Amino acid sequence: MTVEVKRQSFWQLEKMHGFHPLPGDIQANAVIVGAGLSGLLCAYFLYRKGVENIVLIDADGPCSGVTASTTAKITSQHGLIYAKLIKGLGKERALQYLAANESAIQHYGEIIRREMIDCGFTPCNAWIYTTNDRQVEAIEDEARAAQQLGIDAELEPVTELPFAVRGAVRFPNQAYFHPLRFASHICGVLTRAGCKIYTHTKATAAEAGIVYTDKGNIRAKHIISCTHYPFIDKHSLLFARIYQDRSYVAALKDAGVMRDMYLDCADGGFSFRPQKDTDGRDMVLFGAYDHKTGHDSKELHYDGLLKDARRLYPESRAAYLWSAQDCMTHDGVPYIGRYDSAGENIYLATGFNKWGMTSGMAAAEIISDMITRGRSDFEDAFRLDRGDVGLQAKSFVKTAADIAGNFASHIIPPFKPVCTHMGCPVKWNEDENTWDCTCHGSRFDREGKVISGPALKPLERIDGIEPL
Repeated sequence: MTVEVKRQSFWQLEKMHGFHPLPGDIQANAVIVGAGLSGLLCAYFLYRKGVENIVLIDADGPCSGVTASTTAKITSQHGLIYAKLIKGLGKERALQYLAANESAIQHYGEIIRREMIDCGFTPCNAWIYTTNDRQVEAIEDEARAAQQLGIDAELEPVTELPFAVRGAVRFPNQAYFHPLRFASHICGVLTRAGCKIYTHTKATAAEAGIVYTDKGNIRAKHIISCTHYPFIDKHSLLFARIYQDRSYVAALKDAGVMRDMYLDCADGGFSFRPQKDTDGRDMVLFGAYDHKTGHDSKELHYDGLLKDARRLYPESRAAYLWSAQDCMTHDGVPYIGRYDSAGENIYLATGFNKWGMTSGMAAAEIISDMITRGRSDFEDAFRLDRGDVGLQAKSFVKTAADIAGNFASHIIPPFKPVCTHMGCPVKWNEDENTWDCTCHGSRFDREGKVISGPALKPLERIDGIEPL
């Protein structure tokens, strides 16, 4: 049977609430910039903790960005993370990182029960695995580190994957869900509670007590940036501390039944998780081919993904194809907390490293506690001025070299060859039909219009030359 391939994420079949743009200058107690899942959850936590007059704004619509392209794993199993954190940041902060993410998993269950949300929330195991003999030791180190931190993690020799593994670690009590069904319900809860959500309203700058937008200004005591890439960067050099990474997903029908979630520990390796289609049929969400945005743009990643799918699941057919773009940090830990260099009472949540469902919930708990209690039990692990230089150095040096190297010019026929954020080159992405910045991950459509930041302005046209 022929299955029509939809070039969109499965989640985007869900119709989200419609909202209006900001009507002009207003005042609020707290304003949240970015109405993705992280922003919605920040608003939800603040509302539940008694904060009134909350405003959310988004340049597009609720959860139209990263949340709509996630694979929606709710897990504290974030690749080979815990052995690295213990070594680089120490056991205490590694415990904070774990506790924040385990708390996030629990919060999902509590919120779904409290608000009676039908979003396919399904408890399961999460696995990190390898097929490479040289990485078995790293898998074993991760299992020991997880156990040292109190996780009931087990080394297992056999999985339900369609190939043999050389080693695998199982984390129990994790979950997956339908993120837009969850988010749509939270939008309803927030609006009924009196929170204001304004869409198609782009924040352009902020300072203590005020957010400037293209539709008016919002004065507020507390400002929270939950945008995919920070829209404020005053003196913190955040652009050099985070980078953007793309990955690709195929939702496969007729690939059998899968119970758990899986991730290869190798960079760019395979990711798997189960999901029911709208007709109730089992699918496998199969992902791979991670790469830094603006790099490997000549390779056809969807072709490779589908070729691998046919090899692993010969009877399968792709029903949906989509890609994701994630903000990555050099030490693998998000930046969540006070953004002192931007001004008093300004908070930031970014750099979720492909784990936005769990990290977004953790950010909501941390920032809402900092606003209502003055502190969070988890804040030290995620603070913006943290660091073990050794933990970050390898990734930072590589990214800095990429940025320096990519300032070499190459001509793009219809546009000037530079991103409007900081002047880095942009490259044509054959998979997505987009111009992608090679440094900080801004993306532009065929006409040069901004798809995603940090760039705010379109590419500058060269007179007399038409787009491809």
